[in-house]
Amino acid sequence: ASYGDNITPPHQALGWIPATYESTKELKDAGQRIVYLINQHAGHLGLFVSADVARFEHRAILENIADIESLAPGLYEMMIENPTGDPDCDRNQYSVRFEPRLVEDLSFDSPARAFENVHAVSQAAEGFYAKFFSPWVRACSNPVAAEALRWAHPMRASRYMFSEKLNPFMSIVATAAELAEKSRRRRDPRNPFIEAERRAVDDAEAAIRRWRLARDSAGEQIFNWLYNWPTSASWFAWPKAAPLQRKERAE
Repeated sequence: ASYGDNITPPHQALGWIPATYESTKELKDAGQRIVYLINQHAGHLGLFVSADVARFEHRAILENIADIESLAPGLYEMMIENPTGDPDCDRNQYSVRFEPRLVEDLSFDSPARAFENVHAVSQAAEGFYAKFFSPWVRACSNPVAAEALRWAHPMRASRYMFSEKLNPFMSIVATAAELAEKSRRRRDPRNPFIEAERRAVDDAEAAIRRWRLARDSAGEQIFNWLYNWPTSASWFAWPKAAPLQRKERAE
């Protein structure tokens, strides 16, 4: 989990633990050992694709497997200290410790009533679709239509649109790339155009960050307007959804 973005924040990555075990005692009685690691800064892309972040943390986990397996049942947070900042440092240059944690401390606030309303809306929409749309979709479905939809999928179309095999104009791009590669010359770092490029990149990054924050804030506000009202479900006579229950663990 990471505090670096809202893709996999700690309350989302760790929320399954209190949903499965009501207390630390229950976790220990089950003989289970859970170790989690939280990054304070890296976003989810950094955790998954960055060599500096992922390589070091994966290495630290693998090099301390024996210590993890020797821990008593319970909940632990893995803490890594690397004063060098070098992901390829020697084993004795960084340290790892496992801090005991309590399941009771993993209590995250969530609008339970709002999600019950979402559940009710989802059930109503599913029933409406199954009754009025699903029969027509099944009647109109055939192998030809399925193949057409497959080729028209945006993720597929966005790739073969720029493929030399299907788009003959892309050969021009390939030729231009070869010419550019052959004529490349290193520029002076003080070149004003390089400075302008760096400023433009920084401005674009800041603009994207501001847009993301505004988008997330708007999405949260719209969600609250639609669902987080005490009587919102009754206004539209949605079927009352059963309360979300804590699932029992499989023995």
